[in-house]
Amino acid sequence: MKTPSSSQPRETRRTFLSKTATAAAAVASVNMFKTPVYGQPQAPAAGRVLSANDRIVVAYIGVGGQGTAHVKSQKANAAANNIVQAAVSDLYQKRLGAAKEFLGLNDADAFTDYRKLLERKDIDAVVVSTVDNWHAQVAIDALEAGKHVYGEKPLARYLEEGFRIYDTVKRTGKIFQLGSQYCSDGCYQKAADWIREGRLGPLAWAQGSFCRNNPKNSEWTYPVEKEASLTTIDWDRWQGRARKVEWDPNRFFSWHKYYAYNSGILGNLLAHTFLPLMMATSPEFPRRVACTGTRKISTDREISDTTHLLAEMPSGLTFCVAGSTVNEQGWAQIIRGRKATIYFSSGQNRAELKPERPFVDEIDGDKYEGEGGVADLARHEKNFFNCIRTGGIPNCNIDLGIRAHTVLCLAEQAERQSLTLLFDDKTRTIKTGDGRTVPPLSYDNDPGGTSS
Repeated sequence: MKTPSSSQPRETRRTFLSKTATAAAAVASVNMFKTPVYGQPQAPAAGRVLSANDRIVVAYIGVGGQGTAHVKSQKANAAANNIVQAAVSDLYQKRLGAAKEFLGLNDADAFTDYRKLLERKDIDAVVVSTVDNWHAQVAIDALEAGKHVYGEKPLARYLEEGFRIYDTVKRTGKIFQLGSQYCSDGCYQKAADWIREGRLGPLAWAQGSFCRNNPKNSEWTYPVEKEASLTTIDWDRWQGRARKVEWDPNRFFSWHKYYAYNSGILGNLLAHTFLPLMMATSPEFPRRVACTGTRKISTDREISDTTHLLAEMPSGLTFCVAGSTVNEQGWAQIIRGRKATIYFSSGQNRAELKPERPFVDEIDGDKYEGEGGVADLARHEKNFFNCIRTGGIPNCNIDLGIRAHTVLCLAEQAERQSLTLLFDDKTRTIKTGDGRTVPPLSYDNDPGGTSS
């Protein structure tokens, strides 16, 4: 097996001073992830107590494209992870039947109502891969039922829902992994180590992007399947708390194009960019967020086709993140500090630390090259299962998730309402620069887009 390479810094005077100067910060960072901001963790909800060698019983809620990817990945690695795949749930009969058949389950193991699945005492963990506007309620119900949860990104549709998940995780003590598999890439883990060691000095700004170009200029447009109808899909329940509309198969299959169900590029693409960058930099709640978005090229949707996000953290670190579905030339992933800069190799599990010119005699350069590529789904899933057994902190844990969720939700609101927004994490309130409090977007006040 290839061992990830990383040159060891010399135990020079500057290395020693760097370690000493950052020790307190490192302890504070660890404590932040062990103690919730709002109250102490309470006793875990009822659930089977697992030993290190126990087999984990897993169920899947939502088995569309991403849910099926989890089903297949975890089946391929079931022995290595010591899991058994016990049940599936979906509101679309075709998808439910396909998942049941693929896993060789009985009719009694396939549910159209996920709440019935959660009643089963033998299930230890669930993977939630529903439409975004169901992420929060399903995850909360699963946590309350004593299950550990792997929840697909984004954390939730709206800000308030994300905090409800956060509070429930803290209260139940269950393991929660947010499904951005980039957070389990070794290059970002190594970057976090370098930053905790103080090798970048004070952080200045970080950049990244997630850009692609659909050849038909219709990103997230999927064909309507002939089997889809009101008799095979529970349409009313699928819509959840979103504003209700008459049966529309285009909305069901191409829901990414509508604000009622998701935030578009921000939640579907930039979550993958923002979460690992934030993880590496000791995540904070944002102080100020601004965002622009345009929809001049792809007009068959409500969501933007190009987005630029600015997020200022209390520490002074600023994130510059861009996304597009009409041009694939993005920004390089970079984290800049006063004394050094980290460069990530596009599409590769590599990172390089280079000292800034004024500090070449003080800071040692370094390189990391890990096994495999980036965004390895199986690696992220394995981290989830390992944490269930050990009680460890997942790579994309709830403390990271809620902070990134706050940035992305404020970015959507800033873009759609043409505002610059300030956030107070103690009161969970949003204000404009002149001190005016504004309510966060929600199911009750989101008007949606203008196109249909």
